[in-house]
Amino acid sequence: MKSKMSTQMQSRVMGKKIETRVLAIDPGFDRCGVAVLEKNEGKEKFLFSKCITTNSKDPHEIRLLQINQELRKIIKKWKPNSLAIEQLFFNINIRTALKVAEARGVILSEAASFSIPVFEYSPQSIKLAVTGYGKATKSQVEIMVLKILKLNTPLKHDDETDALALGITHLASTRGI
Repeated sequence: MKSKMSTQMQSRVMGKKIETRVLAIDPGFDRCGVAVLEKNEGKEKFLFSKCITTNSKDPHEIRLLQINQELRKIIKKWKPNSLAIEQLFFNINIRTALKVAEARGVILSEAASFSIPVFEYSPQSIKLAVTGYGKATKSQVEIMVLKILKLNTPLKHDDETDALALGITHLASTRGI
């Protein structure tokens, strides 16, 4: 796996800084929010987002494979130089949390197979970075994501918005790594 230092060195070509491209993932099992953003000359740019959805009627292992295959296609197409993922937040439903943890494992494994460095962020740190308030509501986060990325219409799923917020957080945190 590449170190942060080798990633920093790769982002310079003949003394000229090139963009940072992040694949940001809000991990889930039914729906996994995915976004690709880049930062060039201090500005965040939206490139792509979607929800990877799995069919609840499929067996568990097939659903994990679907996440893996979709993620592989996205990585090959967009060639990110970092992956940002939300830390797992345990709520009351432990069965759901375990499935999300397994999906998260698939994501981390796929990042490793492409030697993409992984950065983790807590839900509170994402809210703080995007809105300036660590206990912001989903709608407050959405409003700021749309403003920061200059998007005119809300996204279909909040999982995508969460992935975009995560990408913004990463780009702000890395200062052009």
